[in-house]
Amino acid sequence: MRVHADIFPARAALAPEGFTGSLELFLPTGGDAPEGTRRVDKARVVVVDETILIAVDSPEGPRLVFQEKILSYNKEGKLHRVLTVGDKNIVFRKDENCGCGSRLRSWYPYGSIIMATDENN
Repeated sequence: MRVHADIFPARAALAPEGFTGSLELFLPTGGDAPEGTRRVDKARVVVVDETILIAVDSPEGPRLVFQEKILSYNKEGKLHRVLTVGDKNIVFRKDENCGCGSRLRSWYPYGSIIMATDENN
């Protein structure tokens, strides 16, 4: 398993195919999201193997709000960019908020752990 990114707290912006604006422009300010896009604040964003996961805290605990296979991932400074198989453009970065009190910090998105032991030791 290869973890490309695991950012908490994070702010993410998602846009559909054909969006021509600049998603990263509204990440730092927290302004209104351009029409057809969605911003997710106070999230945990994980890019593992060929999948992106976006989770938020809810009254019931961590809740996965987005999951999709990726076509490409790259990082430019503090800004991460993902293109998904569903032609969604996603931009995310670490949020300056502390994320205090969130259960996302302890959420384990990687599935079950398989332990191997060496019988000779």
